[in-house]
Amino acid sequence: MRVKTFILASSAAGALALSAGVAAAEPNGWYGAIDAGYHTIDDLELTSQTTGPQWDFEVDESWAAFARLGYRFNPNWRVELEGGYRDAGELGSVVNPNGNVPTGVCNVTPAAGVCNAPAGEISSTAIMANVIYDFGDESWAFRPFVGLGAGVNIVNTEFIGTLG
Repeated sequence: MRVKTFILASSAAGALALSAGVAAAEPNGWYGAIDAGYHTIDDLELTSQTTGPQWDFEVDESWAAFARLGYRFNPNWRVELEGGYRDAGELGSVVNPNGNVPTGVCNVTPAAGVCNAPAGEISSTAIMANVIYDFGDESWAFRPFVGLGAGVNIVNTEFIGTLG
């Protein structure tokens, strides 16, 4: 079974974030950054608009990486293009929360017996365009900023299993 989901993410939230001293010392012009880390993700729920919750996907923890390329016009205004990838990891289980038959998606081996987790994974690729306003000036050791952005997030879910 292969499921692909495309999500248009519009981040119009004026995300107030805090910036460390390194960003405060950046001169005007081009800049870039690379971030890498480890993340956890809550279980995902696949829901039908007519029948309610259909499947719960348990997802393992994994890694994430992001890159940004931006241009600072003056000490307060900048624009960024940001790309990111999250490997949401292997699927732990896929179950039907309604208790109806079938109750889950099982690994194809063994064909009979205990319903083990299906073989599969979830990943997310995102691209964002951001406009950012930095408060204060270069003399501040700690500079908060607010940003407005829009982008696209493509979530890919692939797994192989049988209904159990």
